[in-house]
Amino acid sequence: MQNSIVLGDDLRKEARGDANVKMAFNDYFIRNVIIKKDGGFIINTESYYTTSRSGGWNRWNYLYGMPYNNYDYYTSYSPMYSTWWWRNRYENNPAVRHHADNVTILSFDKHGTMQWSGVIHKEQFDDEGEDRISYQLANTGNQIHYIFNMDEKRTLLLNDFTLSPGGLIQHNPTLKNLDKGYEFLPKYGKQVSSHQVLIPCFFRNYICFAKIEFN
Repeated sequence: MQNSIVLGDDLRKEARGDANVKMAFNDYFIRNVIIKKDGGFIINTESYYTTSRSGGWNRWNYLYGMPYNNYDYYTSYSPMYSTWWWRNRYENNPAVRHHADNVTILSFDKHGTMQWSGVIHKEQFDDEGEDRISYQLANTGNQIHYIFNMDEKRTLLLNDFTLSPGGLIQHNPTLKNLDKGYEFLPKYGKQVSSHQVLIPCFFRNYICFAKIEFN
């Protein structure tokens, strides 16, 4: 199946973030494709980009080029590679700021015709790496949960947005029993049952796991 879809100005204005309308989707990446029972599918896309705050060369900004060797390019952009091991925790002048902004959701029927679209508005950034930004999905059957960190009064709190089969997006109340001092890494989470998700987190020098259970 092959089809071309024109994304209208209304959707571009809602999804653009800080970009202009013409370049609204230039920084978007396809994160998930969800197959529906009727043969249709849902595409989740996220605005992800980096900015530099120093004059030095920064490999994260070479998405469409490869100025050095293949190893350097692979370790920068492979989804299997994490910045956890090389992130700079001891200097106050990081060269790269990672951004993960709006999530745009597109639903298609089995013929490839777009049925509806929606946008989850968020602004995330991190100077140490991209481990604490982006989101994780949890499909509970009647809803799809989008779990991610949001900065509230200088504290990262897990937020939960839900998507209904008809395209309605709702922001749920803040998750309960979030212990202080734990930093969650939702992008590395995994759904382990119909209503449970495990999310890794770190507390001081320890790595641990949090279990989220949806009603």
